Amino acid sequence: MLKSLQTFIAVYETRNFSQAAEQLFISQPTVSTQIKQLETDLETTLFTRNGRQAIQPTSSGKLLYQQAQKLLETWTATKTAIQSTKATTPTICRIGASHTTASLILPELLTRLAPLSQQFKFEITLANSADILTQMTQHHLDFGLVEKPLVTDQLDRLAFAQDELVHAGQVTSPLWLLREPNSGVRHYTNAYLKAQNIRPAQTMIIHSNQLIADLLAQGIGQTIISKHVLAPNVLTVALGPNYQRQFFMLTPTTINPALKTIQATISADLQSWNATSPHDHHWIR
Repeated sequence: MLKSLQTFIAVYETRNFSQAAEQLFISQPTVSTQIKQLETDLETTLFTRNGRQAIQPTSSGKLLYQQAQKLLETWTATKTAIQSTKATTPTICRIGASHTTASLILPELLTRLAPLSQQFKFEITLANSADILTQMTQHHLDFGLVEKPLVTDQLDRLAFAQDELVHAGQVTSPLWLLREPNSGVRHYTNAYLKAQNIRPAQTMIIHSNQLIADLLAQGIGQTIISKHVLAPNVLTVALGPNYQRQFFMLTPTTINPALKTIQATISADLQSWNATSPHDHHWIR
């Protein structure tokens, strides 16, 4: 109907079917068909045709011209309003973080991203590094923060800081606090237990670094964990260079153009991040 009204207005203003067709970049038969359809729908004649002479609008045509202009103006205003609303709808940005990077990096990083919340809707997921990789490759996340050198053709990775794992807690305790099997920390823990020929008498599997750190602070159990998440009162034993690991940011090789601003912001901030001692991690400026 809108196209027919636009065609009608063109014919009304040019008083010529051919000129209207040229103006609208359509064929003259199409113009004639649309005008006839309007006349059929309205059960009236809109133009009088006198051979080669210019056509003249009828009284019905003059009335329709006035109303059609109002209708098209209303339509244009409505379309503009809708598009304006869509333009201000926040872009979803999904960030996944391993439990270690979540404890160390996310609080300050999200503080820096918070002012962008009007343009972006942030969704934060915590999981182990392997699960973050899976969600990234399945396009369920836009950015991933992990501490394992995960490699895939679908993702780019940016190294930005180092972490140090330590033997923490009551070293005489029979209870070992373990992360779940697919976590990065669990890989190092298994390696340590094997190298030391240790078979824990008691174990507790916990899917959270923070909860493990809290238990250690209360004098419960022992574990292998990032020294940067521990309270100052927790006893630690350094394990050497084999227990140092790199933090990485994962991004899709082809990223949503709307998220490039976020990518640049996160990359710049992560490059300035430095972890030096327990509870002394900070951003270098």
